[in-house]
Amino acid sequence: MNKTLRQLCFPALGSALLLAAVARADEQFYGSVESFDGSSLVVKTTKHSTGHWKMDANSRVTGAVETADWISVHVAASGHVISLAVEEHPTPHAGVIKEIKGNVLRVHSGPDLVNWNLADTTQLADVKRADLAVGDEIGVKLYKNHNLATLRVIKTGVK
Repeated sequence: MNKTLRQLCFPALGSALLLAAVARADEQFYGSVESFDGSSLVVKTTKHSTGHWKMDANSRVTGAVETADWISVHVAASGHVISLAVEEHPTPHAGVIKEIKGNVLRVHSGPDLVNWNLADTTQLADVKRADLAVGDEIGVKLYKNHNLATLRVIKTGVK
């Protein structure tokens, strides 16, 4: 191979290999656990998607994983979980929706009026976001930042 051909081909080959490596890069995701059985993980992510990933003995898990937990997960390009860390377990609450402004629900919960946020990662049970209404009694799991992990309507038309 002559010198000119090597000068043209090898840099192009190197660039192609670099692009292929970048296209298959590992990714970091954050989101809410939809399901986890030890061998597979389903997460509603902050990247407006739902991840379906495989786990095995080589996957590193930090914390006890439960449905609706806020997690960070490092995933190989193959879809294999490299590491999973529980960042927060949400707590259960209930209340009645008093006002809806965009993604913020003003809720009467116990003696307080509080704001709870519907996030992209909120898991809705048998209800669509557009169907939520003032007067709905709701059961939720809530993160410390007032974002809703899960929401279900218990009863409609409560005053």
